[in-house]
Amino acid sequence: MAHRFANSRSSLLMAMTRQWLLLDAKGQSLDNLAKDVCKYLEGRHKPTFSAVADVGDHVVVINTRHMVVPEKKVVWWYSGYARGYRHVYAKDFHIFRPTEILRLQVELKLPHRSDIEQQLLKRRLYRLHLFPGSSYPYASNISKVMEGPDKVYKALNEYTEEERQEYVTAPDNRIRKPQPLYEWEDIE
Repeated sequence: MAHRFANSRSSLLMAMTRQWLLLDAKGQSLDNLAKDVCKYLEGRHKPTFSAVADVGDHVVVINTRHMVVPEKKVVWWYSGYARGYRHVYAKDFHIFRPTEILRLQVELKLPHRSDIEQQLLKRRLYRLHLFPGSSYPYASNISKVMEGPDKVYKALNEYTEEERQEYVTAPDNRIRKPQPLYEWEDIE
């Protein structure tokens, strides 16, 4: 005979244990992806969430090389030395370090004002695993594959020829046929 609280205990156990979540960053925008990653690292998607408890999950993000980075966004950091402020456009920084731009964005979005939040920040960033390509070593640990925040559309070259032929094209109203001012047959 099964215990009558078996279902509630297993759901509570799943809420308390750390899961490994997989996110695909291909075609996702940087800011929306960073918000989603912060939600999973903090554990805000769990019913047992507390701001001072560390209940978040491990987050594995793949294909960070193919995420969408805004052109005008500026990334800056401070080295700790005099005149140690550095800044660069995010688009240029993303070319050389495709995982670092997302890690910096997540670090800025996680709460880090008090001493407790700074300790939690280190633990949460330790559970963030970023990979520029589609291969990653944690395939056996993944328990859920999560959807990204943005809807990703296929590129034109990814459609087959049959899909292109079936696609309905709207009539082009910009091209008008010249119409005469008068119909010469009506004048007579």
